Amino acid sequence: MPYFSAKSYNQEQVMQINMWKKYALGAFTGLCATLFGASSFAQTLVMRDAEVAKMVQAVDAERLEEYVYTLAGFGTRHSLSERAEGRGIDASQEYVKAFFDALPAAKAGRLEVVLDRFTVPADGRRIPEDVELANIMATLKGSDPQDDRVFIVSAHIDSRALNVMDRSGEAPGANDDGSGVAGVMEMARILSEHRFPATLVFLIVTGEEQGLKGAEHMAKRAKAEEWNLVAMLNNDMIGNSRSSGTELADNTRVRIFSEGIPVAETERGAAIRRYTNAENDSPSRQLARYMKEVVSAMWISWRSN
Repeated sequence: MPYFSAKSYNQEQVMQINMWKKYALGAFTGLCATLFGASSFAQTLVMRDAEVAKMVQAVDAERLEEYVYTLAGFGTRHSLSERAEGRGIDASQEYVKAFFDALPAAKAGRLEVVLDRFTVPADGRRIPEDVELANIMATLKGSDPQDDRVFIVSAHIDSRALNVMDRSGEAPGANDDGSGVAGVMEMARILSEHRFPATLVFLIVTGEEQGLKGAEHMAKRAKAEEWNLVAMLNNDMIGNSRSSGTELADNTRVRIFSEGIPVAETERGAAIRRYTNAENDSPSRQLARYMKEVVSAMWISWRSN
């Protein structure tokens, strides 16, 4: 697979990737600790966990850089790009799948890696004709047969140019969302070396820029198979430290976005929410607050080492 050195990029691109490396470890701290630090997110006293601290220490900045450069080196990862050696969505997916397959846990049979293929029908908008897409799933089965909880850590591998229908133009997508894919890859490398009671799915979706197609397929599958899905932590542009709207730049904090009012809220649910002033008390918001507390506790300890 192609590896591109910093000489292949202009100064602004190199600075962007280097800024992402500076604080990506903070994001991984929260993600790792949140997944396995507690069974409940509400009213939880956050304590520093020695095992989680070791996982955080194992994060390798040079590996993260290599993942991002390699992903950007495929030129475009547009969901509809043509199959070509070393270029396009298929080549980039083969690279990530091969990475998962090479992990010791996969070779030992504890990490199941699959290309979950599905067909998306033409929609007259961003899907001009029927197309087969695929998500990459690396599933680390839980060690407790009585624990059916599932946690998903995800990112989208497809990229786009300014014209979302430009399937052949350059769209390296280092930040959107090479950064997120790199994060999931590194978490899979580290977390798969451990055993956890619940199941963890490392998910790399595609078709997102064409209308969230990969995520939609995953949601339908989880519902059809009746997963006990406790949380899904999506990583999108985690290295993007400049706001396109305000031009504010902040490379010292990781932003967590969580749903306040549920999209599928019922009338009864809305009535209860208004009566109790619970806009900020959804499970999603509780999870986000827990992540913030964990990051604060773990980050202070990590920085002091």
